[in-house]
Amino acid sequence: MISTAQVKMLNPRSPDTKVLGNEPDWQTQPTDTTRVGRVSRAFSWYNYFYGKKDARDMIVSYLEANSRKADVRLLKGVPDSAIRLTTAWLCRMSQVGLKLNEHEKSKLDTMLTQILSVKQQAAPEQVDESKAPKITIQDRLRDKVVECAGEMEGLFDDFMTTGAKMSADYKPVSLIRSMNVAPQMISMLSDTWKTRLIEFQEAVAGKDGQLAEGYQHLSKIQLRSAVKFCEAVINDCGAYVQIKKVERKPRQVKLVSPEKRAVKFKIMIEFPELKLKSLPASSLVDKTEAWLYDTKKRKLIHVVANEYAKVFTVKNNALIGFETSETQQKTVRKPAEMVKAIQSAGKPAARKIFKDLTTTETVFNGRGTENLVILKTW
Repeated sequence: MISTAQVKMLNPRSPDTKVLGNEPDWQTQPTDTTRVGRVSRAFSWYNYFYGKKDARDMIVSYLEANSRKADVRLLKGVPDSAIRLTTAWLCRMSQVGLKLNEHEKSKLDTMLTQILSVKQQAAPEQVDESKAPKITIQDRLRDKVVECAGEMEGLFDDFMTTGAKMSADYKPVSLIRSMNVAPQMISMLSDTWKTRLIEFQEAVAGKDGQLAEGYQHLSKIQLRSAVKFCEAVINDCGAYVQIKKVERKPRQVKLVSPEKRAVKFKIMIEFPELKLKSLPASSLVDKTEAWLYDTKKRKLIHVVANEYAKVFTVKNNALIGFETSETQQKTVRKPAEMVKAIQSAGKPAARKIFKDLTTTETVFNGRGTENLVILKTW
């Protein structure tokens, strides 16, 4: 690659450079915190002063500097519509001193491959798509916030060139929403403007000689307006995150039928000795009270839902959500009479019949068995 000292800095002949400044230089490399902001401001600067023809020239210059003459020849056959401005600006920034990180290098290689492939489609034997870096979801989310940061810089430039007066026309949150930036990436945007806010606040204070010199083209009123703009962006970034939380639809719980939930619960379908036919296991799902009968142990079981769950249900071969202190089972001496009485009684009467049983109460473990008959559920 040629030395950046041999690359002449661009000088757009426009009075707007008094506000937007000259071509960004990279004598001081950006930190992780300031990188998104500085790169975005640079994109905005090139977008303002240059177009497609200049973009092609910048890509050619980059390819020649990296000894890619074959790609330069390919680029000549690429139509203007296929030239991407972002690619050109990144090429240019690399040439004038920006040290690209791994993500930016990968992104630039991918974009150049895509542009050149427009010409290479006519000669597929020259294309090796396997060498093109894969773009991850995180890369796409990061690209989106970088794009938004560039648009925010454009909004700020418009704000400064039109008199630096805050109005309803400048709504950072509207811009962020229109680009649908991922909430988890918003900090990349807000951190950049927090850094700029500190910078503008120090420039207003006038105690830093370098900042005073750097912003000498702006009046005190314009600097104070810039502070207000930064504060608006930071506040709107926070508001956007809250808006997305509210707008996020709650995950819908997939409805499972009672039959499917209770499919593994074991019961005795029919007990001929007492002429009993069990209710289906699904009848236990989402109920508050149930009466069961264990044909082997001659146990009458009263199941009551607990106060927290409100209803009990079935999971695999177990009843869950019942109140252990109120759910009891008792041995019955005359099963035929007792079962018939429970089946014909209402809720209060059934409870009284069960309470009047003098046999010892034992705890029900909630497990289904091949000896269990479901008598009634509510």
